[in-house]
Amino acid sequence: MFKNLLTLLKKIKYELTYILKSSSEKNRYEDLKNFRLFPSMLDDIKKIFWQISDDDTIHSIPFIVFGKDITPKIHKTLSPFDDFCDFKFNSKKLKPAYFNKADVKVPYEKSRFQFLQLMIHPKGVDRNIRLPYFDIQNLPRIFWNSPMDVAIRNINLIFYYLHFIASVDDSDVKKYSRPEILEQIGDEAIKEHYEYIINNLENTGNVVGNHYLVELTSILLTLANFKFDGKEEQVKYFINELELQINEQFYDDGTNFESSTHYSAFVTEALIICKLSIEKLDNNHPIVSKIDHIIKSNRFFLSLMINNKELSQIGDNDSGKIFYKFHDEHKPLQIDWLINLIDKIYLNSESEIDTSVKYLDNQIIEDLNLDSMNKASHTKIKIFNDDFVSYGYKQFGLFIWRNEKEFLSIRCGPIGQNGYGGHAHYDQLSIECFTANSWIARDPGTGTYTDNIETRNNFRSLDYHWGTKPNIAFPKEDEFDCFKLKYMSDGEVLQFDKNNFLGFADFNGKRIYRKITFNNGEFTEERPYPNEHAARIRRPEQYDTFRRVVDRGGEGIDFIFGIKEDIDEVELQSIRFKLSKFSAEEARTWLQENEYNAIKFEPATNEKTMEQKLLELQQLKSKRSRCF
Repeated sequence: MFKNLLTLLKKIKYELTYILKSSSEKNRYEDLKNFRLFPSMLDDIKKIFWQISDDDTIHSIPFIVFGKDITPKIHKTLSPFDDFCDFKFNSKKLKPAYFNKADVKVPYEKSRFQFLQLMIHPKGVDRNIRLPYFDIQNLPRIFWNSPMDVAIRNINLIFYYLHFIASVDDSDVKKYSRPEILEQIGDEAIKEHYEYIINNLENTGNVVGNHYLVELTSILLTLANFKFDGKEEQVKYFINELELQINEQFYDDGTNFESSTHYSAFVTEALIICKLSIEKLDNNHPIVSKIDHIIKSNRFFLSLMINNKELSQIGDNDSGKIFYKFHDEHKPLQIDWLINLIDKIYLNSESEIDTSVKYLDNQIIEDLNLDSMNKASHTKIKIFNDDFVSYGYKQFGLFIWRNEKEFLSIRCGPIGQNGYGGHAHYDQLSIECFTANSWIARDPGTGTYTDNIETRNNFRSLDYHWGTKPNIAFPKEDEFDCFKLKYMSDGEVLQFDKNNFLGFADFNGKRIYRKITFNNGEFTEERPYPNEHAARIRRPEQYDTFRRVVDRGGEGIDFIFGIKEDIDEVELQSIRFKLSKFSAEEARTWLQENEYNAIKFEPATNEKTMEQKLLELQQLKSKRSRCF
């Protein structure tokens, strides 16, 4: 009842915020005078987009949103419609979420005009291509709702406009017979988009992230290719803003603070445009070398997370693709085109930098007694028949072991967006494992954004990741929590090297450790659990799989059976006692009375006195400063 009331109050506050907010902030800049094209990036357009391998004939441009081809509908009108949920958005100029009704990202995706990049072709401008119908002056209001998506549309307008100019031999472009589409795309349209962006910047709130970075990207691309009165002041201001955001959103090792691999790729795309634009505006500006460092660092980092040509989905997998021409909607996880693009841009120099660490050794580990903790272990996994290398990204929170054919990673580090959550998931201590050309453990990705909050929260949850499965109840999260992580702490690494990992995180106040060891081509791991006493009856390594039967020994007493698949044999391997039902002494008494001989008994780690907990906390705080 209280939760429902709280959600209702949040909804009222949410609606009032946007109803009372003016449809557009007061212009910080006066109307731009003498806004006109001054193209400086024609060679960049040719270098990036004019591919010799392009098909010579394109008869129509497909309009694909999240893998669904909606071309037949879109040729009639670019409607404000969620084609997946059959929901038509209203005309209010708010920033809606439409929780549990529709995914607002569907019309946002339409509004980006990604189809314009598909028309960029080395043979020039084809006047006979069948295009989606649009009137740039009368777009649906929701197309002017998200400044970031307006920024991406502006990027696409400029890309195609520059492509047109680059395709014209006649220096007097005005005399050239333009295709019909260019009646819609020109100085006035781009000016309107630019003015909207600079007056609706998403640079305030709890978190300033990739939205503002993309808006700055669109602004700098405009400044590099257009002139207007007072431009120099804006160049100086927005380059400075970009430098501030780079310092806020990127770690020293070049990784991004969103805690998402696909968002890392997205912002890397944005920085490529920033680099090319600033080189035309002020080639000697020191920010260019900073951007180079980030792009090259991410080229290496993302390459480590690619298996079978697909980028792992750590955290949210956004639809964002700035260089959409190279993206394959039918193979959305393939990211090799971005690697190739970076190599093309840095053709005559090194295109990647390894900023990873090879080991971490935290002195807190000296005071841990892991043998006293209750543990959960699994069958050894055969991996790394050949030599492998370790890569640690402590600031991002990802630790990787791999060679050309085999791969294992574990997530342990900061929660995304400086602890707010955002596009990160409940994935601390979760692994991915790829060997023998197949996945053993894989992160499933995002699911959806807003049309089904239950689905989104499921995909973010512990249950959908290959991590710890503690018996911990999480409070139910409503639609206003679907971009927050309220019940998980940052992960902390205690040990990392080529053959070992030990780290911990708190889940709803309960601390859980995970230990990984590589030995002779095998991967083993242990997860000490805080809320169960464990009585080991037989050693676990002799079994292929395990099956847990809840309350088999009575309420609060679970039996775990080991299964030997080759001889189809099942044996009792261990007995677990819930801490909420049994003390350690009561569990030992039950075992004795029922004639179970445990070869090892491990009390629950949470069965400690308050004095012990306070002492551990003081030790942790005093020694944290010595971590490196």
